[in-house]
Amino acid sequence: MNTATYWVREGHPCKVDGALVDRTEGERCRWQRLGFVRVVSGPTGTEIKWATLSPCQASLYFVSDWLAELAAPYVLRYYLAGWFEESFCAPGDAGARIVDIIARADIHLTRRVFVQRSDPSPGGMPPALQRAWGESSATPDTSVDCALDVSAGQFRVIRVGEQSTIARLWGVQPSTYPCANGGTYDREVGAAYWEVLQTGAPRYDHVYAAMRMPEGELFWIPYQRVILPGRGTRSNRQVRVFTEIAKVDIAVI
Repeated sequence: MNTATYWVREGHPCKVDGALVDRTEGERCRWQRLGFVRVVSGPTGTEIKWATLSPCQASLYFVSDWLAELAAPYVLRYYLAGWFEESFCAPGDAGARIVDIIARADIHLTRRVFVQRSDPSPGGMPPALQRAWGESSATPDTSVDCALDVSAGQFRVIRVGEQSTIARLWGVQPSTYPCANGGTYDREVGAAYWEVLQTGAPRYDHVYAAMRMPEGELFWIPYQRVILPGRGTRSNRQVRVFTEIAKVDIAVI
């Protein structure tokens, strides 16, 4: 089975000028203004990609009915103030989710970061975060250290572990996008650091945030984190943060 790319518009598959298919601006125009849905299907599964605010409802209903004839698993990639990604093994589940997204497509997201404190049950935590929570075998290389800047009243990243999630996506420099101070992301994710410093107790969160990747695109990234009180001095108060990209109990759409 070869990999094939299909474009669906106004509820029907259609041909697209091949000379334009690989041009980023051409594809963005199709999704956001013209209401195309792109389907890529092959031996490793099927990807469905669209922009939720574009005029593509008829095409999405067509694709949801078509899924049973396409290879599993099914990856839904849709744009709403950033790219979301969801995976399903069964065509019925993927189709039902597409219909659910259609019903919510006119939602206007006023927030770009969602943080929710969660129960640190072993069944829901990635193994690396379980180790961090127990402080038994967690390595500093997988964490990020943040220190309180008293004069500025905010936390600053002072070390990015070489095997941390941030390092894998943005590099180890403490000046990359997730580490920058002053933005909404910094304020929202950093609010919990104050509590950890005050109580001296670890905290476990689910986070869903629209984050700008190195190539410039916005992606909604779900991740779990464990925040531990650091080992800084009284004049150098710190927290240590472990994160893993994983499913979260936060429904944005």
